[in-house]
Amino acid sequence: MEYTLLIHGDERVWNALSEAEQAELDAAHARFGRELHEAGVGVRYGGGLRRSCSARLVVPGGGQETPVSDGPYREGHEHLGGLWVIDVPEESEAVAWARRMPAAPGDLVEVRPVRVT
Repeated sequence: MEYTLLIHGDERVWNALSEAEQAELDAAHARFGRELHEAGVGVRYGGGLRRSCSARLVVPGGGQETPVSDGPYREGHEHLGGLWVIDVPEESEAVAWARRMPAAPGDLVEVRPVRVT
């Protein structure tokens, strides 16, 4: 079954990290991806997201006249910073991988099954 590992955090914390600290977290995620691969976990996708100021909120089905606003959320300081989509047999295994994921201080990882349509 596929699970998303969604990284939630306060973007201000990430922005306060030095370039070296940010680079180390990026390198840690690259190592995490290799660990997943070496363990035989199917990795469908993994990647960080650009800053939330680059996100846009779109109302589906609204046509061209529907406004597009800055996103990613209407309010709040926590943002989705990145994600991995992995294929493991059980939720407990997805949770175990989420516990091993590199994270900035205060980050949380949401584990959610993917509903394939």
